[in-house]
Amino acid sequence: MPKNFKPKMGAGDLGFTDLFGGRRVPKTHSRVKLNALLDDLSALLGLLKTGLRDAGQKKEISAAQAGLIKAAGIVAGMKAGLKPETAALEALISARAAAMKPQKHFVLPGANETEALAHLARAKARVCEILAWEIKAAEPAVYLNRLSDYLFLAALKAAKK
Repeated sequence: MPKNFKPKMGAGDLGFTDLFGGRRVPKTHSRVKLNALLDDLSALLGLLKTGLRDAGQKKEISAAQAGLIKAAGIVAGMKAGLKPETAALEALISARAAAMKPQKHFVLPGANETEALAHLARAKARVCEILAWEIKAAEPAVYLNRLSDYLFLAALKAAKK
């Protein structure tokens, strides 16, 4: 447990929290909501990793989680960028899409647990993207759009197993 963790009443119990740089905002602020959703998405990706057997794919999901941490920092006010992480997802998407047949129908999740978790994470990424656009966090929004595409392809791959 971190040294500065305070398991007692603090300022957060009054409905406020700090963004990067010390700006205090209500916990209902859109940036706080988006960061909570990004945390939720990262936890879903962690659960998805437990169902993957391919070490390379687990590494890809871990990289996506690292990208989400960076996105959360940007949402909170840090000066950072996601261009390398977005480019990495684009490369993965291009490689996977090139090896696939075109989709001719909508996909109904539920072929297996791993596939369903990938679709659940994909749907959560879409919700995060929508809120990122709402708060005008363009770079995280684009990253989340690519992550959603990647997770769709990961779900298709998992459905075939």
